[in-house]
Amino acid sequence: MADQANRYRLAQILVAAVPILSQPPPLPPILGGELLGYLALITGQDYGRVLHLLKPSTSSQPRPEQGGHRITEAWLYSLRRPDCVWRFRMTADELVELAEALRIPDPFKTTHRYSFSAVEALCLLCARFRSAGEMYLLAMLYDRSQTAISECINELVELLDDTWEHLLGCDQEHLLHPDRLREYTTAIHNRGAPLMSIFAFIDCTIRRICHPTWYQRQAYNGHKKFHSLKFQALMLPNGIIGHLYGPVEGQRNDNFLLTESALLDALAQFAHQEDVDDDTPIERRYFQIFGDPAYGVGPHIMSPFSRAGVRTPDEQEWNAQMSAVRIEVEHGFGIVANLWPFLNAGWKMQLYSSPVGRYYRVGVLLTNCLNCLHANQVAQYFDCLPPDLEDYLHN
Repeated sequence: MADQANRYRLAQILVAAVPILSQPPPLPPILGGELLGYLALITGQDYGRVLHLLKPSTSSQPRPEQGGHRITEAWLYSLRRPDCVWRFRMTADELVELAEALRIPDPFKTTHRYSFSAVEALCLLCARFRSAGEMYLLAMLYDRSQTAISECINELVELLDDTWEHLLGCDQEHLLHPDRLREYTTAIHNRGAPLMSIFAFIDCTIRRICHPTWYQRQAYNGHKKFHSLKFQALMLPNGIIGHLYGPVEGQRNDNFLLTESALLDALAQFAHQEDVDDDTPIERRYFQIFGDPAYGVGPHIMSPFSRAGVRTPDEQEWNAQMSAVRIEVEHGFGIVANLWPFLNAGWKMQLYSSPVGRYYRVGVLLTNCLNCLHANQVAQYFDCLPPDLEDYLHN
């Protein structure tokens, strides 16, 4: 009788806990087959509540239904221009032109044999980068499963980065040809820079990522206080990011990236002016890049006066003039971030699940291509036109 009373008391406790339980706890083995018999002693209303609580849940995680319109050229041209630009950052004509210029295979087939047209694959990539929202939104809008969209985007990112990575290196045959470097120095000087040798601005950007499973300390940036990847970029006055090195671990400083990228060694091979001799001042012998004081000074790099003590009025004026034009490198990073908000969604950047580093590289590539189609604010500020899309996307 005492054992039966104890079991009945335990049944009463379970009934009392019904309002606060979202799932019933596992039953003790001693009550496994007999619990319902003891619960029969309780009132019918409480008995029904307990039975409802003990039922196994058959509901699945909520998912929106796949639907919307499959992306085709005909559908793109049926959209109003503002609608198309809002969805993909480009017009239908520009999307078709860019898909061909980027040499995306048509059809584009993924590892698991999902097939997309070249235009559809590019549109899905742009739509994903366009928003930091859930992937399910794309499935609702463009009649593709989440799995297919995710696989398409990741594999297209890898393809584009492998195919066009030379454009983000030191492209001395085209984008960084000495003839063009001369145009860049003239454009920067005309905007108020005191030097005639500066052709680009160098800086680093930190991209936040999720807390990684491994190598957490290496990815942690002590200055920003979060885990991240780091990139080094060279901003040209025509609005093009002419060099991008990375990703590297977030804990690294700017000088580490400069050394590892071997950028100064590459500039030493081709960034020199013509018709110079030993009597020519050093600032007129080479084309140079300009960075913050952490970079120091060398034959191919300049930085502001940063020595200890009070600076002279001339030094202060020189720093102010160079800072006024150097801010455009920050504007360049801002253009990438504003065009592609997904790249700012650090909570979605899972280091070992997605090609996180390639996302930013391809985002820069697409930004450069957009600048070739219509000049951005950096090109307009320096009055230096970017190259045509075909000229930029050369072999």
